[in-house]
Amino acid sequence: MQLTRSSLCSILLEEGEENLAVLIARADLPEILDSIRDAPALAALGLSEEGLRDLLPAVSGDLPTAGGREMAEVSRTISDRWAYLVSVWTGTWKGTRARP
Repeated sequence: MQLTRSSLCSILLEEGEENLAVLIARADLPEILDSIRDAPALAALGLSEEGLRDLLPAVSGDLPTAGGREMAEVSRTISDRWAYLVSVWTGTWKGTRARP
């Protein structure tokens, strides 16, 4: 499975793995990670293959196929969460709204 390095870092941050997220963000890894190809490099940083597999369902989970309203809700939730994480990373989050 492929995922972006920033997606992996955001999942790690959500899981409370700040140190590992920083290591991966600063590592000499491609921006698009492959769970098989990059597994040894990730393991060297402290993310084992088992740990990576445990995180992947969060990335590869099936989105609703009903379409319409359900897909709009999923997209909005993802957008809100991403906006929150970016604001925390950049230091612009003031804590004035509830965490998505």
